[in-house]
Amino acid sequence: MKSLLLFVCAVLFVGIISAGCTTPAPVPTPATTVPTPLPTPVVTVATTAPLTDPALTGTWNFKGATIAGSMPVIPNVQITLMFNNDGTLNGFDGCNNYNGGYTLTGQTTEFGKTITIGPIASTKMYCADTADLESKYLASLQQTKTYSITNNQMLLRGAGLNQLSYAKV
Repeated sequence: MKSLLLFVCAVLFVGIISAGCTTPAPVPTPATTVPTPLPTPVVTVATTAPLTDPALTGTWNFKGATIAGSMPVIPNVQITLMFNNDGTLNGFDGCNNYNGGYTLTGQTTEFGKTITIGPIASTKMYCADTADLESKYLASLQQTKTYSITNNQMLLRGAGLNQLSYAKV
């Protein structure tokens, strides 16, 4: 019995040793083809500078409004609006700073030159004295359809009888 066990172990030992000594058959690597590069078309994006109006650009101080009734001026608070040449605007609404964009179309109506304002973003401080007026002001500003400037006084007109009045700084 010992000899049979010894014989089986010897055969297994020789089999394991001989299996480890063989080299695997080489696997052929597939031939690769290099794709022919295609010419890349040059894409040109037409960029046009936003329309600007030198009379509009600059800082304006809010003087009053007619917004579905009357919007009083807040005592000791100066609301401002600044139009920049790049189609952006920013200002202070009595409690928060705000900013946004505007677009001029170059068209003129009987109420002035056409303009689109917004969307407007603002900081979110809460001021109890001005919260209601602030939200009315920003909503009316974003509804502006036309503007007119005479003697450094500007009127922004929106839907209905809504209008905001400013003086150039």
